Parts: sequence; structure tokens; C-alpha cells
Amino acid sequence: MYTSPPDGTTPHEILLRQGGVADIDAMLPLLVAYRRFYGLESDTTTLQPYLRARLQQSEASLWLALHHGDVIAFALCYHGHSTLTLQRNDLLHDLYVAPAWRRHGVAARLLQSIQYALPPGATLWLETAHDNLPAQALYRRLGFVRDEVFLTMAWQRPADL
Repeated sequence: MYTSPPDGTTPHEILLRQGGVADIDAMLPLLVAYRRFYGLESDTTTLQPYLRARLQQSEASLWLALHHGDVIAFALCYHGHSTLTLQRNDLLHDLYVAPAWRRHGVAARLLQSIQYALPPGATLWLETAHDNLPAQALYRRLGFVRDEVFLTMAWQRPADL
């Protein structure tokens, strides 16, 4: 488990660390706010067991930024592998910083912690909304590049199929 060293704290004494099942209840309010940011309603009685299952089955990693013990940001990465590269590839699917803590370097430091903790050769992918320009600028600054090789498409099974 990765935990930022004492000299790895951001200004304002923020601790960055990998989270686990025991941290779910503390980060749920931010997860609800994140989903609302994307126009989705949230029921914590559904979110909590979903996230618990992902973490218990090692399908995902939870990352936290804390200020004096309070969760102020989180990131959730889902694990995968690539037969093209024969390497692990993680998908940074969720990243949210509490509004009061934005523009303080929290998201950047959280992402750098995730990048540093990946095994050698692993790739970190991410998704964000096309109109989330502030996030896109941060990702570019941290070395992420837009994929020009593969086209990403999605299909969702209809409920009546």
C-alpha cells in the first residue's frame, strides 16, 4: 500500500494514500457529489456495496487525499491488462476534488501518486467529459496524451434484451 512520505504532502498538510474498504463511508459524500457533477442521481445504499465489491475483488484501487483526516479528494482506478502490450493497464475512471480544495494542486498530486505506484511498463488510461477542459489541461500537464491510434466506442445492453 502506498502512502505519501511526510515530505510528499502538498501545501496545507494534505496526506495522499491508497484507500481501502474501511475508507468507503468517509469518501461516499464525495462520490455522490462526483456523480451529481455528471448529472447522475446517487443512492449510497447502492454505491457502497458496489464499491466494496470492486475493492474486495481487487478490481479497483481507491486513492485518497486527506486534510486532517477528512477526505477532500478521491480517485478510483479499475485494473485491466492488454494483449497488445502484454502489460497491465489501469483506467482512471473517477477523480473528484471537493470544490473548496480545487486549484490547490490536490488533483495533480493524487494523479502523481497513482502514476508512481504503478508497476513498470503499466499504462494509465483515463476518461473525462469532452467539455471538462480544466481536467484535460491538468492531464496534459502531467504527461497524458490523447489517443490517436484507437477509437473508443461504447455499447450498453438494453434492459429488454
